[in-house]
Amino acid sequence: MNGIDTCLKIREEYTMPIIFLSAKSEDMDKIHGLASGAEDYVTKPFNPLELMARVKSQLRRYYMAPEREVSSHFLEKGDLKVDGRTNEVFVRDREVRLTPKEFQILSLLLQHQGQVFSIQQIYETVWKEPFYRSDNTIMVHMTKIRDKIEENPKKPIYIQTVWGVGYKA
Repeated sequence: MNGIDTCLKIREEYTMPIIFLSAKSEDMDKIHGLASGAEDYVTKPFNPLELMARVKSQLRRYYMAPEREVSSHFLEKGDLKVDGRTNEVFVRDREVRLTPKEFQILSLLLQHQGQVFSIQQIYETVWKEPFYRSDNTIMVHMTKIRDKIEENPKKPIYIQTVWGVGYKA
């Protein structure tokens, strides 16, 4: 498994900081690494003191950041219920397990029901980093969320696609 795939796999379950340490130094390599969910990308050769400073910086951000940014503790849309205090999601009183990023995306949309969010807005809000146009991370996450919460993911009722614009709850 390469670094990008490893990072994506880690992001399915965890939110801890990830720093790529790579010999690949082309701009597109860095862009793909950051777009896959890494917080930083350091190329070889590197200064060990700089690397330590970057690790400490990421850990400081990680431990100082609030665990979740949900403006309301309890969100709902029809039979879909989200508890922001416990990070639990229920559909028709059945618990649904979401990854941290899936939970953040769903919470964002439910907090602003009816508002359309572009892929860029979702990415930059949830990942807190600049969006790169060639990335399909949001589409993949939306598919996974719909597979988990929708009775029929092909005809979603909780998250709608607004073609050419983005998504809304």
